[in-house]
Amino acid sequence: YSFNAAGTAITVTQGATMTDLATAGSIADGTVLATGGRAAKWTQGTTAEAGATYHAATGDFSGEAWLEIDGTNLSGTTLYGADATYNGTVNLYAANDAVLGNLAAGATSSGTVESVKLTLDGATVGLAYAGGFGTVANAVETLISSGAVMQKDFYAGALANYAKTGHATQIGSVNLTIEDGEFSGNIYGASSVKAGAATSLVHSVGNVNITVKDGETRKGNQACLFAGGYATGTAVSENAVYTVGDIDVTIDGGNWGAVAGGRGVFGGAFASTVTAEAENVSITINGGTFGNVYGGGWSQQGGTSIAGDVDIDITGGTIANVFGGGTHSTTGGSTTVGDVTINVSGGNITGDIYVGGRQTGDTTGAASVNFTGDQSFACGVYGYSYDGGTTGDAVMSFSAYTGTFSGKIGGFVGITLDDDTAMTLGTAAADVSNGKWTFDFTDRDAELVGTSFLTWSTADFAGDTVRVNFADADQAAAGWSIATAAFDATTTFTLAIGGVDITSVAYDTAISDGDWVGWKFTDDNGTLKFKHLA
Repeated sequence: YSFNAAGTAITVTQGATMTDLATAGSIADGTVLATGGRAAKWTQGTTAEAGATYHAATGDFSGEAWLEIDGTNLSGTTLYGADATYNGTVNLYAANDAVLGNLAAGATSSGTVESVKLTLDGATVGLAYAGGFGTVANAVETLISSGAVMQKDFYAGALANYAKTGHATQIGSVNLTIEDGEFSGNIYGASSVKAGAATSLVHSVGNVNITVKDGETRKGNQACLFAGGYATGTAVSENAVYTVGDIDVTIDGGNWGAVAGGRGVFGGAFASTVTAEAENVSITINGGTFGNVYGGGWSQQGGTSIAGDVDIDITGGTIANVFGGGTHSTTGGSTTVGDVTINVSGGNITGDIYVGGRQTGDTTGAASVNFTGDQSFACGVYGYSYDGGTTGDAVMSFSAYTGTFSGKIGGFVGITLDDDTAMTLGTAAADVSNGKWTFDFTDRDAELVGTSFLTWSTADFAGDTVRVNFADADQAAAGWSIATAAFDATTTFTLAIGGVDITSVAYDTAISDGDWVGWKFTDDNGTLKFKHLA
């Protein structure tokens, strides 16, 4: 028989008897697998014993194990990739309305397989752990497509239940691709860890890559994606019982529900009672409809979810709120992330952007928000968390941005406009700590000499600090339009030309000494310019 896995057509014959699949359907002639390989096809009409446990591979040997489940109803069974240690790759392919009960595509508890390749093409699946209950030395690769239905939560990693085993599980890496499908529960991009009080074992997952192209939730606003997986248990400790490598999430489409409390996309792990820790997180939103986006994780019952630096890029999609950090439940907990970078060039943000987390105890490091492109935005953007806490030194910038921004701005130590920005600011006021604005001409196109960085007719720069940077003397002397807005004597100016600060600069007051004697910042028909009026 033949089927397609990971884009490659595979043709195989049965290489060895699969002990627990004696009822498997016939297999057409083809290319025999490598020595030690084994293959079987479970076809429509074959039977399975209700409540039975089946293994696609058995025994301690190397090779490729292939199992295709074509339309068979296995709803009352549990299917494992391997029964113990299997020194090869387990390939499971379920298609054509196949129904699976509980699925653990890797090994049983304490077992090991080299790698797992799981394809769910139109299949209906109950509770699923793509990495099984044991260790996967290399990658767990999962493709969910063509109308597949997940009836319960889906875990792209393994289950580590320390109440039943004294072995920590390890997953080399996770690659999860969702091309289509319906999801009744949550999606976990890595493992599920249940830590026991008597152990000091650390479950681990390497790098996690998640690509969501389409799909939808079956439960309204109840869907969540926890990219870092889940950890719980009774092992209360400052040390993590669960660690994850770098996490990379790309969402191109799908309907994942409306905003609701702690629902949405989480870059980090779900931590309940225990501590879970991930390395750096990258989230790219190109399309789709869903609630909130959190760069960090979720915690509850005093748990702690930790992640490294967070990068969030939004180019499309409909999103409620964006948080650089994470959040926790009313039962208590905390989330922590490193430095946060949020880049926005498209999409419909119906709520607001916060560089921090959602509540007190959800902390972040240094943070920045940058807008590019030509789309207009009306969302609020804040340099602190939802509860009003501060990040300390959050900055905001508009780089090559040509749209209209009309949302509220607050909590930033400064706003920078650079590159080829030519924007309109429609908000009545920008609450910027110290009132610090920077207009950076160093990389600006010379054709924009008469175009202001900023048109802001609804407010003024009274009491603010304005810094202007020019690349060199020739650029400074070119007569650039800086901003179409109101300035007065209470506006404080600083000037740098070629990286050298020019002193004694004030609004509408000529410089009295140095190379720029007689030059000043002044109003020229409603536009601020740096000019020599002699």
